[in-house]
Amino acid sequence: MPNYPTVRQLLSLFSVDVGLEEAAAKAALINWLSEQQRRQQLSSELQALMQDNEISLVELLDNREFVVYPADDEQDARQYILATLWQPLMKMTP
Repeated sequence: MPNYPTVRQLLSLFSVDVGLEEAAAKAALINWLSEQQRRQQLSSELQALMQDNEISLVELLDNREFVVYPADDEQDARQYILATLWQPLMKMTP
């Protein structure tokens, strides 16, 4: 089962444990996305993640490593991930 290291790394920016303000976490994400190779990696991982029926998106957002968002269900978790990572990615992809 894939681990989705890039997705996990970027979601951790938004963790309450990291302590960044949301604007600072978004700025760090945008900075990270400035390199095309990174954008491609994130895109590949997100596409695979959204098709992976074996992983709990709720647990991806709230686990032992970090707590990002207390999703109510898988659909809520999916929407959060897409809004947080996919939408900024699409804005930066030519």
